[in-house]
Amino acid sequence: MKKFLKKTAAAFSAAALLVISHTLPVCAYATDAVWPTESKYHNITTNFEPARNISDSSAYHNAIDIEANGGSNIYAVYPGTVVSAGWKDAYGNLIIIQHADLGIYTFYAHCSQINVSTGQSVSQGDVIGLVGATGYATGNHLHFGVCNNLQAGWPTCTYYDPLTYFNYTDSPSDGKAPVSKIPEGFTADLAGVYTTKGIETFLNIRSGNGTNYAVVGKINPGDIVNVSFSDGKWALIEANGVSGYCSMDYLQKTGELEAKMTISGETYPEGSLTPKAAFSLKGKITSAYPIAKVYGGVYDMGEEPTAQYAEITPNTTTYDLNTYFDKQIKFGSLANGSYLYRVIAEDSMGNTFELVRSEFSIGAPPEKVTPGDSNMDGKVNIADVITLQKFMMGRQSYSSKQYEASDLDGDGTVNAFDLTIVRMDILSELESASAK
Repeated sequence: MKKFLKKTAAAFSAAALLVISHTLPVCAYATDAVWPTESKYHNITTNFEPARNISDSSAYHNAIDIEANGGSNIYAVYPGTVVSAGWKDAYGNLIIIQHADLGIYTFYAHCSQINVSTGQSVSQGDVIGLVGATGYATGNHLHFGVCNNLQAGWPTCTYYDPLTYFNYTDSPSDGKAPVSKIPEGFTADLAGVYTTKGIETFLNIRSGNGTNYAVVGKINPGDIVNVSFSDGKWALIEANGVSGYCSMDYLQKTGELEAKMTISGETYPEGSLTPKAAFSLKGKITSAYPIAKVYGGVYDMGEEPTAQYAEITPNTTTYDLNTYFDKQIKFGSLANGSYLYRVIAEDSMGNTFELVRSEFSIGAPPEKVTPGDSNMDGKVNIADVITLQKFMMGRQSYSSKQYEASDLDGDGTVNAFDLTIVRMDILSELESASAK
């Protein structure tokens, strides 16, 4: 992906770059997004022309054209709300998604099929339609654009170059329809392990809950099918590594799902972070049962949550921390010191999973103190008992670190109780050593 973006950027002439610098607003930073077509399609046949912001005329191209096979998937590059999904003359079948947090719209033209409707919320990576050549098009391709205004429902100035506005990662794997928004009426009541019934050839896996949605995979007779949500007619399933929907009429339950939750591609703070610096949180959570709650963030070393804490109730079987947690937890606002970063999730069956746990510090990590090491030699032995006794008799002065190491019961005072604890600890170690 990075190679073709560099190659495309190199194709711009110096004159075009000069025009861009004077006519095109520059985004402060590139927002993470997924590529709008299947990853194998990355040939740009027509680039964006910044002159379109001077004269909003079709003589200048307001988007990029991505060559792709008809019927291949179109993905929502970023979460948002569909504000238009239908026929728009030269655009053919056009989908427009509003991204309120970015103040922009993305638009997807010439679709052969539209899988979303106006008012629908979509998540990053959702299949929203299929590539086609409807409207004014000489062949199958996706006309993909970014703008911050609509006029009478049509994209208009200001336009942005999609290749520089977003920072792209690969779109979901071919043949896998990511499902992040559960249709209305779907519950986890029928969740479980299923197999086929009455199937002699195969059962289609579709990108949505209906026969009008694209086929993204197949289930063979006798295959194992994991059902997470269902409305009794259609089920959200995973089979043979493919996620999507299939008809419940051809499934029979064989058992319960194993409660399991994993996280992949996670990033987490560890070691020493530079004060005031940002840190990007990532991690895709996958669960057998619906994810009822995800919570966590930054905790102090006593495991109490700090102000940098987030909680969300996805009610989906997958959840990406980058879509919400990354925007809520600001590492740059933390004071110098030691912290824990934790991510905990609960599924709909009440199972709890600690998915991430990492110690880190802002600035140089504080020197660690070994409990009981009164003389600060890195070991706990009879010499520490003698040092502690001298301190209690007023014959030994203590540094703040020595005082911290000697306060074994944590009551803020070094006294005979702490002396008893260190004696018992040493005696216990000696007995264990002699027993070996």
